[in-house]
Amino acid sequence: MTGRVTRLRLNFLDSLMARLARLQKTVREHGLDALLITHLPNIYYLVGYSGSNGILVVPAQGKPHFFTDFRYKSQVKSEVAGAKISIVERDRQLLDAIVDKQLFSDFDAVGFEETLIKYSTYDFLRKKFRHLKLVPKREMVESMTMIKTDDEIEMIKKAAEIGDKVFNKAIEVIKPGVTELDVAAEICYWTKKLGADGDAFEVIVVSGERSALPHGRATSKKIKKGELVTLDFGCVYRGFNSDMTRTVAVGKIPTELQKIYEIVRVAQQRAVERVKPGMNGREIDSTARDYITLHGYGSKFGHGTGHGLGIEVHEIPIISQRGERFILEPNMVFTVEPGIYVEGLGGVRIEDDVVVRPEGHEVLNKSPKELLVL
Repeated sequence: MTGRVTRLRLNFLDSLMARLARLQKTVREHGLDALLITHLPNIYYLVGYSGSNGILVVPAQGKPHFFTDFRYKSQVKSEVAGAKISIVERDRQLLDAIVDKQLFSDFDAVGFEETLIKYSTYDFLRKKFRHLKLVPKREMVESMTMIKTDDEIEMIKKAAEIGDKVFNKAIEVIKPGVTELDVAAEICYWTKKLGADGDAFEVIVVSGERSALPHGRATSKKIKKGELVTLDFGCVYRGFNSDMTRTVAVGKIPTELQKIYEIVRVAQQRAVERVKPGMNGREIDSTARDYITLHGYGSKFGHGTGHGLGIEVHEIPIISQRGERFILEPNMVFTVEPGIYVEGLGGVRIEDDVVVRPEGHEVLNKSPKELLVL
């Protein structure tokens, strides 16, 4: 067991080194002296840090520099790889340490994460380094995470396998009189019990009329006979996420809900079947959306068909009407999750995690998608 753990750690370290090298090459290609990274998932992806406070500076040449505070002094020794480490003293900000070290004094242009940086961080840098050209950059790290390695896909696949097992446990407790919160708690418990690091996001359990809330939070509402129950949950496994949704019936449901369920099931399956290299995100979305619209529920499907999946639950590519710029390539991973939501009646969503393969696709979730009546 110790040997296996050592091999996994060495493989992880090799991945970090490769990622940093790729990013530094991109930094040079963009004509930057360095890229400032404040988004914690991106920092984890590049140097392995899992804490809640950190800044990473990746120069075009030389070793990256990572800054964090005293709380993580011991943690970074076992986690962070490929970067110099600075522990910032109490009552000092991480940005103060960058100034103290004059890290940007010889730089002309430094990029930053355009849509992810806090304005206060940008304003601080602008005032402290007046000679510096601060260049907004979008998706420099995200474009790397979008194409997964085989090892990364294995982590997502394992997370999806855990999700399927959790689903089987969850449906055992769904019955009249059980609350949405009871079911959500069961999902959270089994997620960790079955080997995941934790929940990928707050578990969604909505029943009856509340199933028409796409992102409704679980409440003390009791599940009743004749209702639909939508479960949307995912887990984190070694830093990578899964995300699945299933909608089940408790006893016999109204005819319209049966009809809606079948429309969503077919729309989801059609969209999945179109996934292959060369397609774009808008085309996949349109496949599901057009089918739902054809059957009279287009106005009841108000979100995108899917989103990228990896170190974050929502990544690129975007599978929506805004996703035309994302041409599908092998080893992209994303969700396919159309839905119909009728206020006052209920809603249905079905979601799978899908990998683009050279000859088509692979669906990671194995839980059934035919209507399950409990």
